[in-house]
Amino acid sequence: MTRRRPPTPLGTDRLSDPGDHWPRRVVVTGAGGHLGGWIVSILASGGVNVTATAGPGEDPQRLAAEFIASGVQPARLRVVACDLLDKPCWTEIMAGQDALIHVAAPMPHVLTEDAAPLVACAREGSRRVVEAAAAAGIRRMVMTSSIMAALYSADRPDARVVTEADWSTPGRAPMTVYAEAKTVAERTVWEVAAARGLATTVINPGIIFGPGLTSSISPSLNIFREILLGRAIVAPRILLPLVDVRDVAWLHVAALLSDAAVGERIFAVADQLWLADLIACIRASGFEQLPVPRPIDDERARRLADSFSILSYLRFDIGEERWIGRGKAEALLKLRWRPVEETIVETARSLSGRADARHAA
Repeated sequence: MTRRRPPTPLGTDRLSDPGDHWPRRVVVTGAGGHLGGWIVSILASGGVNVTATAGPGEDPQRLAAEFIASGVQPARLRVVACDLLDKPCWTEIMAGQDALIHVAAPMPHVLTEDAAPLVACAREGSRRVVEAAAAAGIRRMVMTSSIMAALYSADRPDARVVTEADWSTPGRAPMTVYAEAKTVAERTVWEVAAARGLATTVINPGIIFGPGLTSSISPSLNIFREILLGRAIVAPRILLPLVDVRDVAWLHVAALLSDAAVGERIFAVADQLWLADLIACIRASGFEQLPVPRPIDDERARRLADSFSILSYLRFDIGEERWIGRGKAEALLKLRWRPVEETIVETARSLSGRADARHAA
């Protein structure tokens, strides 16, 4: 580890100084995604040498060019393609590294009722990444999970407030394939990390939005894109846990630098808005031409969910009023969230000007 002054690459004072102890070399998996890109940028701005991994279908050279165009110094960056299940590749990547931020996750780009392949990939991919890190001598790791790994508990199905102590229960509570995969992946990481002695923190973000550094369109951003394309013609009662991508990225880096964060699950949710209020905020920010969505009852919305991509990842949230306890990030790491209304406007304007979009984790 080496001592460096933490940067403020986003020009924000909303995150207090996370500390002086920066690792020299960090692996960031899933770097081609919306969140991974910002994590790479923050680390590189702090003088960290980053090995960024690109997943299947991603061009490492193109990804490197996008990072460099966003201001990342080429000398601080190495981009390597590696599949989650490629054990030799992870062994090579982890050699000589100081820390790991594991963002990568398999994504269901088409709706499927068969959870087994995706869940197996999430479980085994996470196991291989963490095992490779431990074998290389890495002793500090931060993982990206999801708020979905806590929302769907069969033990507390009627809970109105969800905290970091809650866990989704695959096989016992209704949830999407993605939610099941994220839950299983997080459980696997905790188990392997405990067995191998890795000091671990897990970040559980809500719906991540905000401007991107790369050309990727995540499932969360796709909700915004569908609205901007005028496809949100109905507004079911869905309470959205929202958070700015830059705050989530900062939270990962702050957790990596904090001894107090070791062993913690930390929710990353700035605020919660109903879907109708989100659409109204977008319309009021210069997109008045978008249709005003019609209200729809919960039962009909559930029947239509698989027909509308904007609802597909959220169909088990229709009609539910779960409030997210979000005090740990503020108390433990002193994060002060950006107002979601500001980021909604930035996201809408960013996406409306992007023609080259691709799906990424």
